Amino acid sequence: MNEAAILLGGVLSATVGVGHCFFYRGFGWKEDFESTRLLTARVLYTIHIFLIPMFVLFAYLSFVHTEELAGATPLGRSLAAFYALFWFVRGLWQLIYFRPSRIQGFEKMLALHYILIVLFVLLCAAYSFPLLSTFFNR
Repeated sequence: MNEAAILLGGVLSATVGVGHCFFYRGFGWKEDFESTRLLTARVLYTIHIFLIPMFVLFAYLSFVHTEELAGATPLGRSLAAFYALFWFVRGLWQLIYFRPSRIQGFEKMLALHYILIVLFVLLCAAYSFPLLSTFFNR
């Protein structure tokens, strides 16, 4: 069951990585970046671009090093704990920072908002499950 959770996390991580490839066009960043300072646009774009390999790396690790991430090694447990915490905090950030009532025009993206919350909870759970399972089975 621990390995199945990690594999699910790998599929979801790959999905997030692919999804990030469509941000530039999907969110109209070209127009937004034209109206902001060049340095700010480049920093934001760079941060975004360099998140994609991280998501792909975790998908790869989840598919190829499933057993380790599922609790077989200290390094695997540490990486799983980091990634679970990463998605937990990202989910909280989505709930607090992207509160629909505070962002004008956000109503048309409400479905995406809730889909992302579910996705972040599933990612956190997928990488937390083996850690909690190992902890409670001691």
